[in-house]
This record gives sequence, structure tokens and C-alpha cells, in this order.
Amino acid sequence: MSRRLGLAFAFALASSQAFAHAHLKTASPADGATVAPPSEIILGFTEELEVKLSSIAVKSAGGETVSTAPAEAVPGDRKALKVLLKTVPPGAYTVEWAATSVDTHRVTGQYRFTVRP
Repeated sequence: MSRRLGLAFAFALASSQAFAHAHLKTASPADGATVAPPSEIILGFTEELEVKLSSIAVKSAGGETVSTAPAEAVPGDRKALKVLLKTVPPGAYTVEWAATSVDTHRVTGQYRFTVRP
């Protein structure tokens, strides 16, 4: 019985480590939102991040990058990143992100939002 218990414990531990990635939890502007022109994008994740190994790029429908600098930490929140934007005209935008958690697992994703006229 102790061998089964040991195997169950090992499996549970491996499973919990598999879910230790930094997944996107919040986004401002939100996925699918239609908003006034934002000056920044802020993304919140489920795990603490290695900021220097994480990124956010914001692109117009034509593929032009409208973010002005590399992503940076949000002061006081080790689970959030932000990036400043150029003045953005109305249209559709894609946010492409890569998050590396402090345990060095990297997760990527993207979402879209629209700037209203």
C-alpha cells in the first residue's frame, strides 16, 4: 500500500509542477474589448515573472509595432507586466506576449482588441 501511496504522491507532485506556468489572468484592455486609445497595456499572470525574459508586443492590423519599449514590471506586482504605447489610431490591434515564470517555464499567447474612433 505504501508503494501506491508513494506513486500517487509522485504523480501529484509532477502534476502540480506541470501547472506552475505563468498563464494570462487579466489584460487591460481586455481580449475582444473596444476601447478609447490606450496609453499602455497591462497584463496580469498567475505566477511571478522573470521580467527580463518576458515580453509584450502590440501590433496594428498592418503589422506595425505600436509599443514603444520593452515590457517592464508593474511596481509592487511581481505577477504583472506593462508596455507603453505610441498614440494609436482607431483600428484593430494584436497583443503578443511571452511570460517566463520565476521557475523558468515560458508560455506565449496573443489576443486582440479594437480602438474605437
